[in-house]
Amino acid sequence: MLKNLQRLFLVIMCLCAHFTYANERLISVNVASKILNEERQIQVSLPTSYDSNSDISYPVLYVLDGEWNLAFFAGMLNRMHLSEAAPEYIVVGINNTNRVRDLTPTVNVDPRGPVGEGGGGDKFLDFIESELIPLMNKSYRTTDFKILAGHSIGGLLVLHSFQSRPQLFQAHFAFSPAVWWGGRETLQATKRFIKTEPLLDNYLYLNIGNEGGEMRQVYDDLHQTIVKFQPINLEFSSDAFDQPHGSTIVAGLFNAYRNLFKYQ
Repeated sequence: MLKNLQRLFLVIMCLCAHFTYANERLISVNVASKILNEERQIQVSLPTSYDSNSDISYPVLYVLDGEWNLAFFAGMLNRMHLSEAAPEYIVVGINNTNRVRDLTPTVNVDPRGPVGEGGGGDKFLDFIESELIPLMNKSYRTTDFKILAGHSIGGLLVLHSFQSRPQLFQAHFAFSPAVWWGGRETLQATKRFIKTEPLLDNYLYLNIGNEGGEMRQVYDDLHQTIVKFQPINLEFSSDAFDQPHGSTIVAGLFNAYRNLFKYQ
């Protein structure tokens, strides 16, 4: 019965996200990146109040895999705002050109993934930090509060940013992060960071679905480390769902939002 109610809730939230997304302003921007040496398409969803409240600045949510995820992230956020359960955000979706290259911090050696590919994650974060964020700050009324969100290898890049550039984003959503990737370098680096960082003013949301085997073992290893060595001021929230890997972003987004807004 509980599982059926949860599924119904997710369907309702998805429908709400779909219908409320149409109320927002959507702008497409082409960014000529010198760092990536290519043009990148960015989609910007502005809050419904953006034009009518010219004195207000907004926090920004940066969403990886923007071509798939922007509408869902922006729509659910807007629906929660209409219910007085969330503040308004500018939502920036970053579309892909070479997903594996950009979202992975290291070259993969695991046969479950494309062996020999990846490793452009730091360069991609350089693009976000040095080109995209300054452009968004110049073009729109933004505050200093920023979120980075991603799923699977997108979640892997979120964790890499969390431990390697902890001041860049003030909140991180990592849905079913692929911490098995490569030689587990991101896993080990994140564990070392958590163990050696006594104070961290940030928010981290993690989740996983019904993935089993080594992927679940590696995720559980990271989760246990965060719980055991959680730095002071780090607000940590997590979920484990009886859902397939591809659905964890849908199952977890509401909780990621809700717990963040409690933290804020």
